[in-house]
Amino acid sequence: MPVAPTRNAPSLRLRTPEATAQVLRAHFARHNVRVVLLAAGTLVASLAAWLLLYFVSTWLLVIGFAVFNVRLIRIPPGFQIVFAVAALCSMIYAWIDRKLTPNEQPSDKKQPMEILSEFVLAIPRMTLSAGGTLAAWQRLDDGDLRQAATLLHRLSDEKRVPMSSVPLDIPDPDAVMRILFGLQLTQVIDVFRVEREFWLRLSALRPAALRLAPQSYADA
Repeated sequence: MPVAPTRNAPSLRLRTPEATAQVLRAHFARHNVRVVLLAAGTLVASLAAWLLLYFVSTWLLVIGFAVFNVRLIRIPPGFQIVFAVAALCSMIYAWIDRKLTPNEQPSDKKQPMEILSEFVLAIPRMTLSAGGTLAAWQRLDDGDLRQAATLLHRLSDEKRVPMSSVPLDIPDPDAVMRILFGLQLTQVIDVFRVEREFWLRLSALRPAALRLAPQSYADA
């Protein structure tokens, strides 16, 4: 009959940082697969939207010729070039707009031109978002994974760790940014602020394989 563990029971960690690094490797591999699938889905959706826009544009062209009693036997051959140039220009404009306003906050009141711009740039922004999705691809090597695993074990023991002390586990500043960004992006850790100090803690949304909870012996 199992006996419930008591508060004073000794604890034993069954997983080593090396084993946790292997779990992290699989975790980031699954994340990268999702990134590729999401980017591919976005590209397919944007391609369908461009085709639909081209179809609508041709019908508007036909209706416009009909209004002016001009007989249109077939779509003018230059229309495809005009459409392609307009699409390219709209994507360039959307890219410039995103660079100029990377953290644009939505406003309750918008000018008519802003509303029109939202409609005009909807498909170009959708197309460009595929590249932004691919930017979430994580490239952590074996050394990064081992250091990340060591940090996770420290977080499991200490519950929270000041960001200023992370170089004790990860000496390379570039690796610190790379590892912390990857762990936060994939919901393994949370970053929060207390007064002037930023702290790290394990996220409640992290995968079950990364719970890292010590298991306790029951009293005899």
